[in-house]
Amino acid sequence: MKKRLQPIIIMLCLSMLLILPLQAASPISFSGGSTSITKTDKQLDVTMTGGAKVSADTITITADKIRIWGENYRYVRCNGAVKAVKTDDGITIMTPSLFFDRITEELKIDSWVEIQDAINEVALSGAHLDYNMKSNIISLQIQSRILKQTDDGLLVCSADSITYDSKNQTLVLSGRADVKWGVDSYEAARITIDLKTNELKMEGRITGTVNG
Repeated sequence: MKKRLQPIIIMLCLSMLLILPLQAASPISFSGGSTSITKTDKQLDVTMTGGAKVSADTITITADKIRIWGENYRYVRCNGAVKAVKTDDGITIMTPSLFFDRITEELKIDSWVEIQDAINEVALSGAHLDYNMKSNIISLQIQSRILKQTDDGLLVCSADSITYDSKNQTLVLSGRADVKWGVDSYEAARITIDLKTNELKMEGRITGTVNG
């Protein structure tokens, strides 16, 4: 009997581990000019239009249309004039559409997006975004660009993809990386920039113009 019970107990423990992350979601509040609610599989599917707004965790999102669904309203999809503000990090995101997973705290965008980091005074843009809010990592692809005013002049970066760590203030430009910094310019396959120290590292075939 003990041998039979042991596998059952192990399975129950594993099941609890799988359920716990879903129960860890923080409260969510939402509002809209028009709201429709559908109940499916003992869960509510809520769609709001006309000044739709959702506040959850440390992020507030407004859009023409917002849908929230899944256990504990895990998923949030927004369309039309989307504005997302992450208050604790000073991040503001503007885009036509957005998907947010509240459990993993990952935000994904497959359309043009513009980001303002008010704390670090950085502006970013691109046509695809992955934002991990737990690690404060923003990944941009397709026409990726970043602007920052520094003591050495305006920093303008572009690349096939840009990874921005807002907490550590670092940039990684990959694929046709191009940097214009004041009157100087640099090109390489990969460029890493430390925005705190203004240190720049280049990899691959390198070209540059420096005006002393």
